[in-house]
Amino acid sequence: MQKKLILLFDSLRDPRDLAQMIHLGLAADIEVELTGSSIPPTHQKVINIIDSWVLNFRDNQQLEHVSIHSDFEKRVKALKKQGYEIIGTSPEVGKNFFDCDFAKGKHVIVFGTETSGLSKEKMALMDKMVKIPMKNKTKFFTISTIAPVFAYSTLKQKGLI
Repeated sequence: MQKKLILLFDSLRDPRDLAQMIHLGLAADIEVELTGSSIPPTHQKVINIIDSWVLNFRDNQQLEHVSIHSDFEKRVKALKKQGYEIIGTSPEVGKNFFDCDFAKGKHVIVFGTETSGLSKEKMALMDKMVKIPMKNKTKFFTISTIAPVFAYSTLKQKGLI
């Protein structure tokens, strides 16, 4: 069964960030997809971190909700063919996320690297770009802060939580 929400991370390299996204996927029952030069979800540091949060994770690695795709563009195009709306995130461009309606349909929320975000070429592949409004000269949120906001807000609109 296809999920109504997928979080796609391009080049997620930090073991703690990946562990948090895998944990988020488990907690929210959503798919987590990795592209580019992301570290593998079976990396020992990732497993060690999640094992401290999820009982017996090391012995029973629950990674069915995590997938790796080598080519970002091919994956985005395949998801579009499956009927997903592809939503890119950026602190600098796009519509206010909280003004968007995600109640119906299937959505993929795409996150670029924390240091450089999504390139202009990757942004061009998106159906829509969104941002979270920030004040006080804040430039961006870390992935571990922002991904749960996007995930749970979208799931709430869909009536799945």
